[in-house]
Amino acid sequence: MSAANDVRNILPSGGMTTLRQLELLDATAKLGGGDRQSVPVAKIGTRMHLSTTTVSSAQGFLRQSGLLETHHGALAVTTAGLQLTRLRGEDSARARLFLRDQWRSTWFAKAATRLLRQGPLPRTTLAEKLGQGLSATRERGLYLVDWLDYALIVQVVDGGLVHLPGTASEAPPTGLPLASAAEVSALPDDTFVAVMRAYTTLLASRQGSTARA
Repeated sequence: MSAANDVRNILPSGGMTTLRQLELLDATAKLGGGDRQSVPVAKIGTRMHLSTTTVSSAQGFLRQSGLLETHHGALAVTTAGLQLTRLRGEDSARARLFLRDQWRSTWFAKAATRLLRQGPLPRTTLAEKLGQGLSATRERGLYLVDWLDYALIVQVVDGGLVHLPGTASEAPPTGLPLASAAEVSALPDDTFVAVMRAYTTLLASRQGSTARA
């Protein structure tokens, strides 16, 4: 089934964290090879030490978001899914930016952007609004916010407040070390996002000071 055949919006599985769902993509891509062969759900489950039910529960959102395809009890990464897994292994920064560009027109990116245009929201509140009418499970909405944060579509700052990128009003960081692009790209995912946000805040602060001078 392709994403084009989905007639309802689907939230991420509540049984797997966002990181584990990314690992599911990685496992499917590795087992399927460069030609994106279909992999039985049971084989993916064995590889990840998960039940077939848990693996199957994750495919709905990953399919609708354009990263997976389903084929009669088997899964395969899409072209975009394969590219994402390759970038994750090479350059965390590029992987996040790639996913951001892939998801700009998705229902959940548009919904989050619309909700946050009026101002920041607590992570739990945004999750509830995004999942309204779709699921009674709180975790599924929270995992969607985590996905959006991973894809740099939203920013979750300390305390769980969610902003649109570039709108967080945080105190300018001090003492940030200078680093090469290669060094920054090599940072772990969570560290990379934190460093990028810190540099963005610092630069915005400096630009504001220059404009007032």
